[in-house]
Amino acid sequence: MSDKTVGDLMHKGVIACKPETPMNEVVRIVSDTDVHAIVVMGDDDRAAGIVSHTDIIRFFGEDLSQYTAGEVMSKTVFDVEAGQPAKAAADLMLEKDVRRLIVVEVEGDSRKPVGIISTTDLVKEMRGTRWIWYMG
Repeated sequence: MSDKTVGDLMHKGVIACKPETPMNEVVRIVSDTDVHAIVVMGDDDRAAGIVSHTDIIRFFGEDLSQYTAGEVMSKTVFDVEAGQPAKAAADLMLEKDVRRLIVVEVEGDSRKPVGIISTTDLVKEMRGTRWIWYMG
């Protein structure tokens, strides 16, 4: 079993937009940064939602400039603290049936987003040591 924390496995940093960001801009950001989701931040610097690839492809073939991140985003977001065991993130993803969690650091009463952990991050940790190929 892994002793790693959520913070050890997460993608550090949060790629974010505002709810009023046009979806054509969201798609450009997601594509250019090669991420699978972007966090939509509210005015209070808290996550208001997430726009994922799945949310985006629902609008395939449509004029994306007619939609905003706030209209398209999944409004239910879950977070996990960076210092928690990675297993806690896996358990929460399974319980809530989600593919990613916002990673936060608690500072007083606020929960500051510092990264994202996804099912891919957990699977890569389960993989163990990479193969070493010897050519003789």
